[in-house]
Amino acid sequence: MKYIPYLIALCFITLSCSSTQEVNYTQDTDKQLQFFLDDTFTDTKQDVTGVSLSVIAPFAEIDFSGAAGYDSIDKDALLKANQPFRIASVTKVFVAVAILRLYEQGEVSLEDAISKYISEEHIALLKKGGYDPDKITIRHCLGHTSGLYDYAEGGPEYIEATSKTPNKIWSRTEQIQFAIDNGSPYAAPGEENNYSDTGYILLGEIIERTTKLDLAAALRSLLKFDELGMTSTYLQSLEEPTQELPQEVHRYVGNLDATKWHNSVDLYGGGGLVSTTRDLSVFLQAVFNNRVFENKNTLDTMLLLDGRYDEGNVPKQRLGFDSYYSKKLDVETYLHSGFWGTLFIYIPTYNASIAINNTQDGDVDGDVLTNVIYYLQWLDKQPSGKM
Repeated sequence: MKYIPYLIALCFITLSCSSTQEVNYTQDTDKQLQFFLDDTFTDTKQDVTGVSLSVIAPFAEIDFSGAAGYDSIDKDALLKANQPFRIASVTKVFVAVAILRLYEQGEVSLEDAISKYISEEHIALLKKGGYDPDKITIRHCLGHTSGLYDYAEGGPEYIEATSKTPNKIWSRTEQIQFAIDNGSPYAAPGEENNYSDTGYILLGEIIERTTKLDLAAALRSLLKFDELGMTSTYLQSLEEPTQELPQEVHRYVGNLDATKWHNSVDLYGGGGLVSTTRDLSVFLQAVFNNRVFENKNTLDTMLLLDGRYDEGNVPKQRLGFDSYYSKKLDVETYLHSGFWGTLFIYIPTYNASIAINNTQDGDVDGDVLTNVIYYLQWLDKQPSGKM
């Protein structure tokens, strides 16, 4: 599902709000990072339910996972760092990386029309809705310039429908049909950037039909989950976890508990993965340190740093990731967020990956993220210790 308004947490990057904060940090990184979590619950201005955090930053020998608060708004069970949760649209990064893996294998071209890969039934549905699948490319879907109406959050209809029938098992075809029935094309392909879950469920179909595997098996193989030790990550309802996992963190729409909604409500490419903050941080490290892609140039293609755009004119929306850059701090970030309250972010300057999950979307208002990045800046300037 769609980006949450969590990106305001990056105000210190986009606006260069200030330099490193004047605070008394410690070089005991585990202690300091846990303090940031615990401190959210001593701030009387915030009514926080729970937050989990993982940070991996090899330059400072950081490999931290922690949590504070509760795993539901009932506040009857403490949140644990290893509790899994539905990551919603953060799944799109995984799908984008999988498409780029097929691209580097020569199985697809990013400039191919989606009509080359998707079913005749879906081609017919799209044409009925006023789209030309021969003109919508894989690149358009990856970068949200397909013009495809977002079935999930183009309007309130889908959330209303799913809240009324939470146990309904949705199919990809039904979700495409929902987009046709409830909206019209945003623009011609390539003309505008409009976030679209519909484009990503079509990318999921392309992965399936190209690999001849179901989406769960294809992602696990292409993205090397097992090799990377991502034992808490799986595509819920399409596969079982590879090990016994703790109870999931509850998921909410406002105060409505959506934990038991059937996962097909957000599956097939736009969402669907269950993971932990630890696994999310591991995945970011692997993607940006050439442990997923076989060709180092593939990452440049994904980030639009392959010469396609002149320097300074690269769009903020990359192929799967969003990006933010601070001229003052000379910090580039790549990130994605998820509907239920998840954010992960990679900072090349520090080779640092950060994953945060709120029990209830918007709980922490970015304080934890901001504090972590200020802390990384501080660590980077220290003349001794772990550095």
